[in-house]
Amino acid sequence: MMKKGLFIVFAVVLGFGIFIQSPGDVAAIDANQSRNLEPDQSANRYGFHNSEALIKKRAEELGIKTKGKDTETLAREVYEAEIKRAAKELGIKTEGKDIDELADKVHHEKVKQMAKKLGIKTEGKDPETLAKEVYEAKLKQKAEELGIKTDDKDMESIKQEIFKHYLKKEADKLGVDMKGKDEYTIAKEIQDKKIMRSAEKLGLDTNGKNPEQLLDEIMNKHAVRAKELNLFPFEGRKNSFHQDPHHMGK
Repeated sequence: MMKKGLFIVFAVVLGFGIFIQSPGDVAAIDANQSRNLEPDQSANRYGFHNSEALIKKRAEELGIKTKGKDTETLAREVYEAEIKRAAKELGIKTEGKDIDELADKVHHEKVKQMAKKLGIKTEGKDPETLAKEVYEAKLKQKAEELGIKTDDKDMESIKQEIFKHYLKKEADKLGVDMKGKDEYTIAKEIQDKKIMRSAEKLGLDTNGKNPEQLLDEIMNKHAVRAKELNLFPFEGRKNSFHQDPHHMGK
C-alpha cells in the first residue's frame, strides 16, 4: 500500500476529521479538492471510498436509479445530490448554478457557521482567508483539548503533534510497540492490525492473504456490512459515505 494512501486512510481513523460531521458537510468541504483529481481515479474524485456497494447503497437511499449505470456515473450523481441536499438545508438557491459553484457556496456557508461558533469575524474576508482562519482555530482547539501546547508553533507542527498523540493512543490500544520505529511503520502496523480485526469479525478467510488484499476484499465485497458494524476503515463514520476532510484552508 502506498505511503500516501495509508496516511489518507489512517488520518481518518486517528481523528483528523475534526471539522465536519454530516455527509452534506463532507461533500461541500471536499468539493474543491475532488474536482482537481485525475479522471482515472474514478469514484474517489467525488469523495468516495472506491466501493461499488457503498455507492450503490447511498444512491438507493437518495432515490437515484442505479440500473445500467457504472460506478463513476453513480458516484457523480450521489455527489451532486449530496451537494444539493446540503444547499437546500442551508437555504441556498440551486437554480442556475453548476455543481462546482454550488459546492463552493455550500462550503463557504459551512465555514461561516463554524466561524460564528468560534467567535471569528467574517466581515470583509474572502472565502479562502476565512476557511484558513477556521481551520487553524479548530486545529488549536483540538490541540488544547489534548493538552498540546500551541504557543510559538506553526500549524504544521501542531497538526503533527495531534497526529502523534492519536498514533500513540492507537498503538497502545492495539499493543503495537513503537520503540525504534518511524511514524509510517507504526501507522502501517496499526492499520494492518485493524484490517485483520475487521476481516475476522466479518468472517473472512485470512489464510495466505496480506492486509492489502484483505482491505481490498472488505471494500469491494463487504463494505456495507463493515460500515454497519462500525469496523475499520469506517470506525466512527456510520453517517458518512464520504472521506472525512482534513484539508480546509489548504
